[in-house]
Amino acid sequence: MFADDVMLFSKGDATSMMLLLQSFSTFSNATGLQVSASKSSAYFRNVPEQLESEILQISGFSEGSIPFKYLGMPIQTTRLKKQDCECLVDKICARIHGYGARKFSYAGRPKDEGGLGLKDQETWNKAMVGRLVDSVSMQRDSIWVHWVQSNYLKGQEWMEYKSSTNSSLVWRRICRVKDEIRAGYVNGQWNWNVQPGGFTPAGCYAWFRGTRPRVHWVKAVWNGWALPKHQFLGWLVAHEALNIAARLARFGVDIEDKCSLCGLVSETIEHLFCDCLYSRRIVRELNKKTAWVFPVREVMTWCVHRTGTVLQRGIQIAMMLGLLYQVWQQRNKGKIENVLICPEVVAGCRGWWWWLQGGLCGWHGGEVSGGSGADVGGGSGGGRIGRWWWVVKITH
Repeated sequence: MFADDVMLFSKGDATSMMLLLQSFSTFSNATGLQVSASKSSAYFRNVPEQLESEILQISGFSEGSIPFKYLGMPIQTTRLKKQDCECLVDKICARIHGYGARKFSYAGRPKDEGGLGLKDQETWNKAMVGRLVDSVSMQRDSIWVHWVQSNYLKGQEWMEYKSSTNSSLVWRRICRVKDEIRAGYVNGQWNWNVQPGGFTPAGCYAWFRGTRPRVHWVKAVWNGWALPKHQFLGWLVAHEALNIAARLARFGVDIEDKCSLCGLVSETIEHLFCDCLYSRRIVRELNKKTAWVFPVREVMTWCVHRTGTVLQRGIQIAMMLGLLYQVWQQRNKGKIENVLICPEVVAGCRGWWWWLQGGLCGWHGGEVSGGSGADVGGGSGGGRIGRWWWVVKITH
């Protein structure tokens, strides 16, 4: 009735309607929002026609008919049927099968399996429903369990019980999950192939997912030394999921497929980060400043098999991920803004230069030159860790 749809209920008499309209008036005076009578409807049930006409005349609303839709859901006086919700199901399925949702299959994995560490929500929902299954199997002392036993089970064995088609949608869903997880119910207890014992949603979730292969680059991408946006880009590179020209063309996107940095060949991930003249000039400039060799073509393998202390490996990997980010950022500027910065300028920007000038340039052969324990806090002199951290935080 206002900016958003609102449903209000009252008795079907003129007095109740007058009180409702007075409430509208008070609300409008306080907030400045006005009722849109032309877009509002009144629905009646078991109200005499004469009284309906009187209420419509007082309110100025039009008479609506049941069933109607509210926020996409059909509202009717009888129980909803499957076909009544088909339009809503179709919209949800279209969203689930959309381009962005397809890519979520990567994200819904632990990090060591190549994901972003997010839970698979469908599987997690099953694990949470499994808690209800466990409550019934353990015959816990709750009103809901007693109600289920008296209205549905009626003395039947829970693990062998089959729900009828007349049961509610929620109850059929619980029974479906029960059928899926009963293989883990052995000798009166849950055995998730992890640790026998009581039911836990986490154990059930792990049991549903099973054992999956681990990726070798997890420590290279999810490196505590690198910025989160650099880590995320490294994750996309590892999955070859960057929206480069060659990949977008496969989805039917009409875009210039030439590399926006060199303009010589078609843009691919390997060319962009390994073979492009622009990227190689940035790498050469960084090699001069650090005396490190960055083999971009084997970026993930190089990051995984670095030697040295934790500090050395962390900063080297962070620099490699930062290099990928800088190249990708310049590529986007070239595509969108038609602007291209000199590679030597990119390699010498504050985010790189201050970091290197902080003393890491003297780090040859695996040793940090100068500095002491007091320098770690980022003060003046040969401070390494604190200075690097401060520089990265304020310049990226």
